[in-house]
Amino acid sequence: MHAKKDKLSLFLFIDAFGWEVAQRHPGFLEGLIQDSKPLETILGYSSACDPSIISGLTPAEHRLWSSFYYDPEGSPFKWTRPLRFLPNAVLQRGRVRNRMNKWIKGKCGFTGYFQLYSVPFEHLPLFNYAEQKRIWEPGGLPRGKTIFDLLAEKSIPYHVHDSDVADDIRFERLMADIQNQRIDFAYCSFGRLDALMHAVGNDHPDIGKLMHWYDGKLRALLEAAEENYHEVSWHVFTDHGMHNIAEGYDLISDIEALGLEWNKDYIAFYDSTMARIWFLDEKARAPILEALTNHPKGRILPDKELKELGVYFEDHQYGDLVFLMNSGIQMVPSFMGAKACKGMHGYHPSDADSHASISSNRPIPPDISRINQIHGLMLTELGLTKNVDAL
Repeated sequence: MHAKKDKLSLFLFIDAFGWEVAQRHPGFLEGLIQDSKPLETILGYSSACDPSIISGLTPAEHRLWSSFYYDPEGSPFKWTRPLRFLPNAVLQRGRVRNRMNKWIKGKCGFTGYFQLYSVPFEHLPLFNYAEQKRIWEPGGLPRGKTIFDLLAEKSIPYHVHDSDVADDIRFERLMADIQNQRIDFAYCSFGRLDALMHAVGNDHPDIGKLMHWYDGKLRALLEAAEENYHEVSWHVFTDHGMHNIAEGYDLISDIEALGLEWNKDYIAFYDSTMARIWFLDEKARAPILEALTNHPKGRILPDKELKELGVYFEDHQYGDLVFLMNSGIQMVPSFMGAKACKGMHGYHPSDADSHASISSNRPIPPDISRINQIHGLMLTELGLTKNVDAL
């Protein structure tokens, strides 16, 4: 038995384990948690939340919000134009889409998370992709530094998950690093819960079974940490919650019914819960505003609110107008998928089911109230301070 190492700080991320879901599973890590609380998420999806957590910045500051944005001149997908002639019946098959996804990712030289989802191939060359680099390593953000930049600068040995392997493999690899005392810090993300709740909603019995599995894996991990380190601090947290889907709504048809011309009057990207619209001709603004103002299924987010939420971009990179669906209503079809899910996130941060969560074996400072402030906890654990030149 080797001698214990001094200290280990663990930041363990369970995707979509929001506050409301956590309250339904009080036995999770029971007896180990000293403190827990809800956190406000950031409007958007993991493409916005994850970089905010590891940098402490908002999307407006680090420049990653939604995955796709209008940029026909800079699009890395121009070469895909011939793919628009392939039949949709073939393209929409999951296996075919996955293979094309890997092929296009490699051809474009992307190292970050990349998914085509259901973006039509005839529209793909109009868009650029935001997360081209892997954010889980130094230099991963378009602007600003992450915790991994600082770990590398300070030569602190750390573990970070591999997004391309399943949760059980991630647990095994982290366990090996802990047992061999190779690290002083770990950031490890687990994704099975998010995938399950997209499929079954946020209150299905299978969620309890999965949380029991996570509980066992985490307890074993924490026990190993205590055996190999004199001091162990840990935080189990997430980026957002999950909403049950009550209905699907075809917003695309509402816009197309206006008779405006695509790629001449306007361009839109239809996420699962948001429509982001660029006006190419000012004549398109009035009819689109009229159609979306006082819409029964959602609302236009004014610039003032976007600024408060940290997702306003002066250059309108991600859209001139942002329309957000009401909680529980999924845009169907969208560029993310043709069918409704049972669960979805990406709704307004003020909705209860949007709230993220954090639990720890230490008191959580009262000023930690939003997910990007988890970065400050990581710095404190490492004895570091935020760089003033982060932007």
